[in-house]
Amino acid sequence: MSKEISGIQEAIERIQECSSPEAFDDMKHQLKAYMKRTGMGAECISELEKRAFYYVNEYSEKDTSRSIKEAKERVIQYIYEKMAKKPGENNLLSVLENYYYFLESLLEREPDKRGGIQKNHLDAIRIRNEYDVQFLLYAYLKPLYPEARLEVSEDTGYSTVRTDIYIEPDKVIEIKCSRENMKVKKLIEEIEADIIHYSVSNIYFFIYDKEKIIENPIVLKNHLEKKTKEKQVRIIIHQPRRL
Repeated sequence: MSKEISGIQEAIERIQECSSPEAFDDMKHQLKAYMKRTGMGAECISELEKRAFYYVNEYSEKDTSRSIKEAKERVIQYIYEKMAKKPGENNLLSVLENYYYFLESLLEREPDKRGGIQKNHLDAIRIRNEYDVQFLLYAYLKPLYPEARLEVSEDTGYSTVRTDIYIEPDKVIEIKCSRENMKVKKLIEEIEADIIHYSVSNIYFFIYDKEKIIENPIVLKNHLEKKTKEKQVRIIIHQPRRL
């Protein structure tokens, strides 16, 4: 079975690459799991199943391939309809998971030599701490979530908590950036403390693992997301290839 899907663009690319019924069925399974993780219900999963149906003609491989191709097109269209085109409704998780595509496009593409922005300008940009992550992430999110604000203070009744990025009244983003000599245990302790201190029901922890201290992101994600049933905790981990 293939690895988990981590974002919309990856899902589309992997669907396009499917060349056999087995590969497409495996891809459909991974897509269903991804949709569940992003909060989509049984109705959406059922619709995906309908769009992903294809006919197997045991006497004609060509007919089967054509049917799979049509199913792939329907599924990709559905992804755009339900996820890619509605970032403000129920898709913040997908937007955060796709953040690295933004960094790649901004910092790793070769600019046109006719422009004023040149590669040496972009090479000077380096993410060194949480403030740098916050600055770039906020710029990435602001066009999609116009009401987003930086460092909004929340009075919890016994103390004040400052939100890194406020999205809406019950949805916030807390940013973490690994540091040199930082241990995973320390990172987990910080997140567990934040889960307790925030009064909002939906907390998105955006972890930029600059030092690559997390050996198994999926295990850490599953562990932290199950810490409480009273709040919806989402863990997004990016381990950069360059910055």
